[in-house]
Amino acid sequence: MSQLDLITTLVLIGASFLGATISGFLGMGGGLFLLMVLFLSGLDPVVAIPVHALVQLTSNGSRAVLFRDRVRWSALRVFAVVAIPFPFLGLALAGWIDGGMTKVLIGLLVLFATWRPRGGSVRWSEARSFAAAGGLAGTLGVVVGATGPLIAPFFLREGWAKEDIIATKAACQVFVHIQKIIAFGIIGFSFSEELVHVAPLAIAVILGTWCGKKVLEHLSEVRFRLTYRVVLSVLAIRLVAEPLI
Repeated sequence: MSQLDLITTLVLIGASFLGATISGFLGMGGGLFLLMVLFLSGLDPVVAIPVHALVQLTSNGSRAVLFRDRVRWSALRVFAVVAIPFPFLGLALAGWIDGGMTKVLIGLLVLFATWRPRGGSVRWSEARSFAAAGGLAGTLGVVVGATGPLIAPFFLREGWAKEDIIATKAACQVFVHIQKIIAFGIIGFSFSEELVHVAPLAIAVILGTWCGKKVLEHLSEVRFRLTYRVVLSVLAIRLVAEPLI
């Protein structure tokens, strides 16, 4: 990121704050938004995706801390155990997986899962749902960078309040981002060189998370779930359309 000028850096700081605010009251959306801004700023994907992992680790970590009393730990345990080996599978597949087609398939899957009958909530058992989410996020996190829209439908469960959804999704994504950082470190990416550039973005996402939590306090459950599905659909359509743009 050393090649970025001051204006671009300020734009990234603003994008980090806005993305974290969105995720703070919806539990998703901010990561994909920030990743798109990183790409538009001219960063190569081999730099943008690891840097994105660092920033999003801070964003999801701060959200998990703020909502720590609402984390569904049983779901997190299943997600984490299943996800452990999959980033290395993703790295092995990255060389021959077509990134554009992968995004299209993810987008279509998300649209189907979100708008199928029964309001988008997942009817699988908790263990089955979060095992699937862990495998998908672990594999594709190192390939496409932002997997939030892909796993989001698994968190829209009957009996889960909006705070449960946001808290548990944040905790699961903390685990995924740690895995991604370890995987990229093993293949030689130098995170230490990027820390000075990531620091202001990290501060911005912490502030954004706090603001998002304040917004969430004024959202009803009905509005939250509808907004969640609409935003998720917009992100999915963006993924489907990206290779055509």
